[in-house]
Amino acid sequence: MDIVELVQNEEEAIVAEALTAVTWLEHYERDGADVARERLRALCRLVGQAIRTHNLEELLSHAGRIARERHAAGYDRAEVVSAFSAVEESIWHRALSVLPPQERTWGLGLVGTALAHAKDALSRAFADAGTGALPPFVDLTPLFRGAPVRRDRFREDLVHPV
Repeated sequence: MDIVELVQNEEEAIVAEALTAVTWLEHYERDGADVARERLRALCRLVGQAIRTHNLEELLSHAGRIARERHAAGYDRAEVVSAFSAVEESIWHRALSVLPPQERTWGLGLVGTALAHAKDALSRAFADAGTGALPPFVDLTPLFRGAPVRRDRFREDLVHPV
């Protein structure tokens, strides 16, 4: 079994575990378990499709649409990110117990990459719907001791304008 088969074959278990992680959240609790289950199932299927096809377009489109809808309904961004994270963690749990060791690294890398991009799209769409666009990510790694050394940036380049 590989990660694509796992996400497809273990969908109900993945959704059930993710559901327990989100039903306590304010809006998900209010909307009810059946609605939350269908939302998580839709996300799980899109993650499965993205990792099967190596194409993020539909997953990212979904994340943007969900962000706009949930923002308009009064959801906090953190609630929706929690739902995405719940699906990811549930896939991880299933993968660690079901996948052979040689499949785990690649499979979980695909899932993590797909959902990292989805969460980024979600956050950006929430920001666009609310207070405005998110500024680009600034990598401040050179400021931290113990971080890998990067030769393309130096501390002197990271002067914050006052």
